[in-house]
Amino acid sequence: MRTYSDATLEHYADRFIALRLARHGVNLEQYLANPARFERLALEPEPPLPAQQAAALRLWWAWDTGLAPAGASTVPTALPANYQCWRELIAQWRHAEATVERDIAHLPRRNGAFIEPLHHHRFPRGGQSDFTKRGA
Repeated sequence: MRTYSDATLEHYADRFIALRLARHGVNLEQYLANPARFERLALEPEPPLPAQQAAALRLWWAWDTGLAPAGASTVPTALPANYQCWRELIAQWRHAEATVERDIAHLPRRNGAFIEPLHHHRFPRGGQSDFTKRGA
């Protein structure tokens, strides 16, 4: 065990508290052994509390992501009967994407981007587009 002077101990103890390193699972003795290593943890987000993590899991489960049944309000202990495999979901998305690509494949492209050609003229061919005085 190493001994530290009072000034050093007070300085690093204040930094340990200010950086909230205890939330990352580091104790003061570990921090004093290598302060530079553990001060990098202060830049990382704090891990969620157990209640926050449970709430996040409940929210994720309730979202309609296609991977969970819609409206499930309790945290399941096993996969539900209507669980959809993520591989099937990705295959459905790829099929839908291919269908859309097929629908727009006939459009002309410019530098890879689809363009819609405009079918109008700047000056219509009728006599109404002439802005000069007539009969003058």
